[in-house]
Amino acid sequence: MSAAEETRAAWITAVEELWPDARVEAVPPGRAEGARRELAFLPNAERPRLLVPAGMPRAAAAALRRYSHDLGLKQRASRGLTAAAVRTGLPERTLRDRLRVTGGGPSIEDRLSELLGRPVVVSVGLGSARANRKPILHALSPRGEAVAFVKIGDTGTARGLLAGEAEALSYLNDRLPGPGPRGGLHVPRLLHHGTWRGLDLLVLEPLPTGALGLRRREQAPTAQMRALFEVGGIERGPLGGSAYWDEMAASPGRVIDERQRAVFGEVVESTGKAHGDLVLDFGAWHGDWTPWNMAWHRGVLRLWDWERFSRGVPGGFDLLHYRLQEAMRTASGPPYAAWPDGAAALLEPLGLTGPAAAATVRLYLLELCRRYLLAAQEPIGGPLRADTERLLALLHTTPPEPAPGGTP
Repeated sequence: MSAAEETRAAWITAVEELWPDARVEAVPPGRAEGARRELAFLPNAERPRLLVPAGMPRAAAAALRRYSHDLGLKQRASRGLTAAAVRTGLPERTLRDRLRVTGGGPSIEDRLSELLGRPVVVSVGLGSARANRKPILHALSPRGEAVAFVKIGDTGTARGLLAGEAEALSYLNDRLPGPGPRGGLHVPRLLHHGTWRGLDLLVLEPLPTGALGLRRREQAPTAQMRALFEVGGIERGPLGGSAYWDEMAASPGRVIDERQRAVFGEVVESTGKAHGDLVLDFGAWHGDWTPWNMAWHRGVLRLWDWERFSRGVPGGFDLLHYRLQEAMRTASGPPYAAWPDGAAALLEPLGLTGPAAAATVRLYLLELCRRYLLAAQEPIGGPLRADTERLLALLHTTPPEPAPGGTP
């Protein structure tokens, strides 16, 4: 099977899960008699980004009007023009790659309409093949109003991530003040978390975004990162005596591969010996705070994808993740091929300097390595395995430098 055929098969499988017992087939334009739904690939089946409901131009256009902080001015303008064109219905004849749904029982659109108390249709996103791949739906009214975002847990990994996000949002919805006239941090409200036809559903409030919410990407939102870090209070103490390090020290036992388990165990042990006495602040972090998981809208930072949220972690992880993950997207070499020289200086806006900053960089990379090792050993973890090996080798061949004195 070619790569294109594998891609199309993955999208067909996703739609079959969402319309149980229905017949789903790839077809050219032209609705057949009795079809329940026809979905059009954008831009096409070779490079699919979205499936949008055909014959509903307002809903299809609304599915395109999403703007993250990752988008530059040209990309925002292009997306806005495309959405405006789709809304007229004129380009629909050019969307020649379709999936037609015929027959079957109650669909995901039926279930979401029940949960949300109004009729909805969905656009479907799937993303690239990776361990945490899952269908993500944009629930829209037929007139194009955003009603909800829905994540679908159809694998063990995806179900675990959805459960983590549901727990995180329940915690944060009770504690963060939310958006206000002077800014703030807007976290989506959790609308529903449950099961349907063997799938886990996580239904979230849609966060508003707009084409005009453009800000300089090099200005990381450190004030909001600090507010999140402090959301449940801060604990200060030595790394070696923390619950965080207890969990990290136990994590090599979860690695299945014997060689990787041994190497990772050595890395964890050497890090504990070098930095166990270092006194750090521990708080909360988003876990995947990047420009493509946030947007500025009307002076408020809207932040989504809370699957990796955790508490009791060393301060500075969110800022390092934001800076280093963005830098790797434009780097000439492969990720984690070399130690990120200068990364410790990125933490100065948070007041972390010297040995504490250097140790925090290593702890952040160690945290990522643990995440990658566990995800890469999943059945669909193949795309992550090369990055995992490079990161593990980088940590193993770059010994930690002990911190003098034990305090920042």
